[in-house]
Amino acid sequence: MAESQHNAGGASAAPEVPEGFNLALALVDAVPVALFGASCLVAGARIGSPVWVIGASLALAGGTGKVAWKLVMALAHRNVPILSRQMRYVMPAGFALMVAGAVLDAAGTLGLLRVLVRMPSLPLVLAWLACMLLMGRFARSRDQLDARSNWIEQGTNALGQLALLCALLLA
Repeated sequence: MAESQHNAGGASAAPEVPEGFNLALALVDAVPVALFGASCLVAGARIGSPVWVIGASLALAGGTGKVAWKLVMALAHRNVPILSRQMRYVMPAGFALMVAGAVLDAAGTLGLLRVLVRMPSLPLVLAWLACMLLMGRFARSRDQLDARSNWIEQGTNALGQLALLCALLLA
């Protein structure tokens, strides 16, 4: 094991805080989470499925956990990896429940989709989709502990979530 993970007595030490994980990055990380939450409120009013709402709440909790991870690193200078790692389990479970809830209320979902694929929402939906595809690529190819990568990812995510919220509000 690397020397930085052991203290003088040989016991494992807490993981180090990655360089550049500061308060500004933690606060920027909260922007797409807040925008996603607002989008969930708007879409949830149209979809009307309790399963969808539970899924959206779970996905939002996953994003909030990652924001908490960055805040703890920035303010307490402690790396609590579980706050970050939970996201790879909690968010997919939330998204799966959102899909199930959308299927359970097919009428509400189809009604919302019909207006999202028309003007003026369509270009914003396409921008959101492009940003989410980039986020998928980033997740596979970027170092999650690199501050510069995090700035790029969060800027892309915030832009995408803003586009989705605007599309929903215009629908």
